[in-house]
Amino acid sequence: MEGEEEQGKRAKSALETGSPDDPEFVESGLERVREGVHSLSPLKRGKAYKLSVACVGTGTVKVVIADRAPRSVPCDGVPAGQRVEDAPSRLPIDITAEAGATGMVAWQIISLQS
Repeated sequence: MEGEEEQGKRAKSALETGSPDDPEFVESGLERVREGVHSLSPLKRGKAYKLSVACVGTGTVKVVIADRAPRSVPCDGVPAGQRVEDAPSRLPIDITAEAGATGMVAWQIISLQS
């Protein structure tokens, strides 16, 4: 069984479509599944963005973006993306473990418009 460090590397590499130096890169992070992600990301109001999430471990995580319906993402290392149209100036992102989930979860926001 791989440890958190290996799981974190796999989760991050599943999302890496660019570097923090790219103009479309906005924000990213890596957390333990059991601690979750609770972010209020600063965006440019009215622009379009893509939030990508990759979880490596066991079980599933629940992803909630702003006031949208929750979405389950399996911890299988396959990235899941969701577009955010007409973004608010601060985007709430909550990623929480569903029952028994373990591992590492990576997330990234990129701009779809320049």
